[in-house]
Amino acid sequence: MFGNFAKYLNEHRLFFAAYLSVVIHITLAIWSFNGSKSPYGLTICGPSWIYDNEETRDTDLVFEMGNSLSENKKTDKDGEGENGEEEGEGDKGKNEGFAKGKYEGGKWDKLVKDLESTSELRKNFKNDLDSIVPSSGISDSYIKRERDYEDIIVKEVFPTLHSIRDPFKVDLEEAEDNLAVHKERNRIIEEFRKGEESPPITMRLSLEGEKKPRSPLQMPKEERSQYLDKTLKQSKEKQLDQFVSRYMGYDVNKGDLSMFVRDLYYENLQRLAYTFSGDPSYFAVDYFQENLNKEDFLKQMMALLSEHLGTKTGTEILFTIENIYEIQGRALNVYFQNESLYQTYPEEKKQELRVETIRRVVEKYKPVLREKKIRSYSDAELAYTTKRLQIIDSLIKNTPAGYRLQDALFEKGRIFWESGILRGEDELLYKAIAEWKKISLKGDGDFLAEKTVENIRLTLQQEEIRDVFGKFPSNAKERIDMAVRYRLADVLEKKKMREEKLLWPKTKRQVQN
Repeated sequence: MFGNFAKYLNEHRLFFAAYLSVVIHITLAIWSFNGSKSPYGLTICGPSWIYDNEETRDTDLVFEMGNSLSENKKTDKDGEGENGEEEGEGDKGKNEGFAKGKYEGGKWDKLVKDLESTSELRKNFKNDLDSIVPSSGISDSYIKRERDYEDIIVKEVFPTLHSIRDPFKVDLEEAEDNLAVHKERNRIIEEFRKGEESPPITMRLSLEGEKKPRSPLQMPKEERSQYLDKTLKQSKEKQLDQFVSRYMGYDVNKGDLSMFVRDLYYENLQRLAYTFSGDPSYFAVDYFQENLNKEDFLKQMMALLSEHLGTKTGTEILFTIENIYEIQGRALNVYFQNESLYQTYPEEKKQELRVETIRRVVEKYKPVLREKKIRSYSDAELAYTTKRLQIIDSLIKNTPAGYRLQDALFEKGRIFWESGILRGEDELLYKAIAEWKKISLKGDGDFLAEKTVENIRLTLQQEEIRDVFGKFPSNAKERIDMAVRYRLADVLEKKKMREEKLLWPKTKRQVQN
């Protein structure tokens, strides 16, 4: 029997030798590939734990499109990002070596064409400063700051517009996919401007199993303020990316993370736009720039919110997102005003860089606005009011243990109130009063609108809110409207002083004047 088996092996020795050779070579190839530095060396076959070589903070499957946003930043000088510190005019349009052919006919074809059309923008249009009001009180450093005209055109000034008609819950469901697309777009923009290929799409797998408990962030207000003052001059993308990578691993319910998210947005990422000229095109460009600067925050925080809804940090994120929608709605008013004004400009004015930038933004969003059936600012106000109410309702429904519930009820009432004033509809004013009456002065978390609510309640105690004709009396309406309108006067004044000190210092000549 053994002789027959030996004879069989001898007759088929070439077959077995070939088979063993293939098996050994494949095994060696897989082993060496997974031990290499290749970004594709993670998942050839087998479960993910076989290939895990790095320690990870959590235990989720993580998929990263292209570079992280920290690699998509503009070049900083001395650690400073925007405000005139970004890459200079000479760095724009360096697209030699960019393989645009692979994007032709695809979903990024329009983006590449926009990048090409803006690469010589500063050479083809005048960037003069004229019609400046000398007594405006605005610092020269702000007036003469570097503005991202190219990005205003090729990126998204109105990132909220594309889904404005969708329910907010749909936005949450699609948030992670939208962030991946956002990162891929930024990678292509960087690739075009550098004129070279960026690192390919990579995927990192982490260990399976239960997540490690997160520790609470211990960072009191004074320390947070020092951090925010130090990073204020950095580009907003860089600030956000550093914040997410350094701090979003802490406990989202305990400690200071939720308040840090609030401070990051309202103190550093939400900036004031100043008026220093009778020419509205200056303010329009600055307002568009500030809206553009919120795009990255919106995309990243929406993705984080989809994971942390129902936490204190998620609640603070919802407040910031609602604020972005409010500002975006106002920016559309600026959009429609400048769309009309452009028709009145002489040809000489149309050769100015800021005017051309506004024209291209208007043309870019015309088809989007038609699709969303927004033909005027009144249409935009209605659409954005609807979405903001959905965001606040989501906040009220999901905030843990009533955390900042009182502020949420105030904001919901304020949305009704301001919309009612704008539309001249008393029914909305009464809805606002109904929301404000639900507010209890006791609750978990800060109550930032407490003083305003007290002023409103004082008016409601002293004034009738229905006259003999069933209308909202003008006297009560004016008193409540003043309380709502000027609720942030002190906050904005402090914000203005801080920005002037850290971002827009006045020259000696201005101080002397």
